[in-house]
Amino acid sequence: FYTNCSLPRELAGLVQSAVQARIRHWLRFRQTLQGRSFDRMAWGTDAVLELAGAVAVERRKGEEGSLALSDAASTARPSVTPIPGLQSQLVCPGDVVSAEPGALRGRGVVERDDGKLVATTCGAVEHVNKLLYVRPLKHRYGGSVGDVVVGRIVEVQTERWAVEIGTSQLAQLHLGAIQLPGNVQRRRTDEDTMRMREFFEDNDVISAEVQKVGESGELSLQTRNARYGKLQNGALAVVPSVYVRRQAQHLVTLPRIGVMVVLGNNGWIWI
Repeated sequence: FYTNCSLPRELAGLVQSAVQARIRHWLRFRQTLQGRSFDRMAWGTDAVLELAGAVAVERRKGEEGSLALSDAASTARPSVTPIPGLQSQLVCPGDVVSAEPGALRGRGVVERDDGKLVATTCGAVEHVNKLLYVRPLKHRYGGSVGDVVVGRIVEVQTERWAVEIGTSQLAQLHLGAIQLPGNVQRRRTDEDTMRMREFFEDNDVISAEVQKVGESGELSLQTRNARYGKLQNGALAVVPSVYVRRQAQHLVTLPRIGVMVVLGNNGWIWI
């Protein structure tokens, strides 16, 4: 506090002396309560840290310029109502994920010397048979085969469209991976290539499915199903992709209000 604020050296020294005096007074009071004697302590020693715990300097509201001392160990944290079913799934770095023998560790999990698996990142624990991994709470969407995504056409290229879906690279939608008008099943021709802007053009919002994930992380999309294609008469909302879980149905209609929602696994939601 003294080194970071722009105060004259004399004034900074007075502030430092006042703070140290209040800390000594508070320590004497604490030692009196604990029934132990207190003679003399130096500022910043291990003895002070052991007796005082974590000491924080905070500014009280309504008393501008005044400083107050509070013991972080005794300060009550705001109470948060736990969400049923989530407390055991959410972990922080260092939390034990599983102590069962035979469990396999995936990403976000390391094995301790005692054989227990602990998390290395904040997230939700996911189980795939005996494989355990931690799905981070905030990360860039990577994509998996079968994911339903919502994206925006950013460029019409030769026999394909470049689609922005929030990944590190633009996804690709090839001409042969779309559904032709009337659900016609045939090979794509040069005429179809010339009419690509009639199917999708720049800034169109579409829903699609991840067909393939390349070695470099590039995603290939497809809209051969009638459920996918251009999205109209709605609004786009973007949330962290971790909020949208993989489920059987990503095109849902909200009851009572009759609003259709397309839940993209990439965090893009069309309403």
